[in-house]
Amino acid sequence: MNRLDTDIIVDTDQGTDVIEMQPGQCVVIQCNHNIGTTFIRSLTGEDVSSCYRVSYRGELLPLAGPAAVKHVGIRCLDDGLYERLKVKEFLLFWMELHDVRAPLGEMLSQIGLSEKANEKIAKLSYSEKRLLGFAKSILHDPDLIVWEDPEQNLDLESCMLVRRMIDGLIQKNKAVLVTCSTLEQALSISNRIFRLTGSSITPITVQEQMELSEPEPGADNEELAAESSELQEQTPRLAKLIVKTEDKYVFIDPREIRYIESVEGMTYLYTKDAGITCTWTLAELEDRLKRFRFYRCHRSYIVNLDSITELIVWSRNSYSLVLNDDKKSKIPLSRGKFDEIKAIVGL
Repeated sequence: MNRLDTDIIVDTDQGTDVIEMQPGQCVVIQCNHNIGTTFIRSLTGEDVSSCYRVSYRGELLPLAGPAAVKHVGIRCLDDGLYERLKVKEFLLFWMELHDVRAPLGEMLSQIGLSEKANEKIAKLSYSEKRLLGFAKSILHDPDLIVWEDPEQNLDLESCMLVRRMIDGLIQKNKAVLVTCSTLEQALSISNRIFRLTGSSITPITVQEQMELSEPEPGADNEELAAESSELQEQTPRLAKLIVKTEDKYVFIDPREIRYIESVEGMTYLYTKDAGITCTWTLAELEDRLKRFRFYRCHRSYIVNLDSITELIVWSRNSYSLVLNDDKKSKIPLSRGKFDEIKAIVGL
């Protein structure tokens, strides 16, 4: 199949926005939990009052309807399982229902449940149940896969399995649509991201910030530059970062900063206790933090090196840095930065 012919349609006050789904591509909808649930239920036809619609091969229809069930695989957060069945029995039941002859062992290995094939679903962990649900949604080889917040409350190992499943689906030329609650997570999954807020949906375009550079002193003013440098060395310097907000300057101890994020032209600085909106660009903050232990790990992120606790390799081209804050924030690491960060941390 060369073209999926599926559009996600959002009716807004300003008109209609269309997200075109392409084979071999993952689209991420970044939104809060309630909006994400409404979005998915609207696509499946459960919520007809909302503003989200799906056009499949030119016709509006619910993705869970009989006309689309062969081509679409959906997994929602609140979807249940037949917990009295064993893992193997559950998958065989759905394979028979869809008239599928897929290798069961390969599917069990893909979701990390090979050793629990004969265990009852009721005894599985929350993460294992979610993985089994994802397997159910793709065992009939659909063209379009829709997953609601697939990594919510999953353990790290299960998150890695989910990423591998998404990568595998993309390699098979499938179209994947997922929702997630954080931008960090969205950026580490795909580069095609849309932010959904109520009835408004906008693409998130991440632009590389221009590096700031100052002209070097010429031969005629070398003496003046030397005097200026000497004066700066004699002037007492505050060991804090001065952050300019909309109406004031805030003094922050750099050691308290976990990471800095740039989204749609706005810069957000996160400490242990709060998030601060800042008028400095990411490039300006990078320059001001040169004498501290901060690293530009991604074109949209600066991270405090002392806050990093883990380096996750999701796939060959997808990496994240896990921080030591309460949320264990996962910050995306650019592919080109992987070798640099390994050298910095001594790997």
